[in-house]
Amino acid sequence: MSSRFNTIRMKYIYICGASAVLSIVLLFVMYQIMRLAYRLMFHEAVWFTDLVHWSINHIGKKPIGLLMGGGLFLLFFWIRSQKISEDMQALVRGTNELAKGRNPAPIQILSGGELRQLSDQINAIAALTANKDCSEMKVKSEEPSC
Repeated sequence: MSSRFNTIRMKYIYICGASAVLSIVLLFVMYQIMRLAYRLMFHEAVWFTDLVHWSINHIGKKPIGLLMGGGLFLLFFWIRSQKISEDMQALVRGTNELAKGRNPAPIQILSGGELRQLSDQINAIAALTANKDCSEMKVKSEEPSC
């Protein structure tokens, strides 16, 4: 895949679109199941019929659908963006260790693109500082003590 399309922005656009499609499809399926259940099973249950009629008459089908669809979208977006969030947390931990002067363990990133490039560069910096520290320790150990 071209590096122009393998960016964090494109990943979030993909996650947003996929979350919207999944929430619309799931909302449609839930609506059809509820219609079928209302006609076949719950039509005789007075409490359920009263609840459905009150909801439709006082709130409306569209606001209820929008609220449920928005909630499903947020849930799917949160679940699908978790991988990028974990990669960012690994990068933050690694750079925090470098900033404190310690050598972090190699940073493993699951996604590709910009985050993978950033982790490779941070790992290279950590390896350079580790080599520099080792060479300085060898030089110091070779010097005669007073």
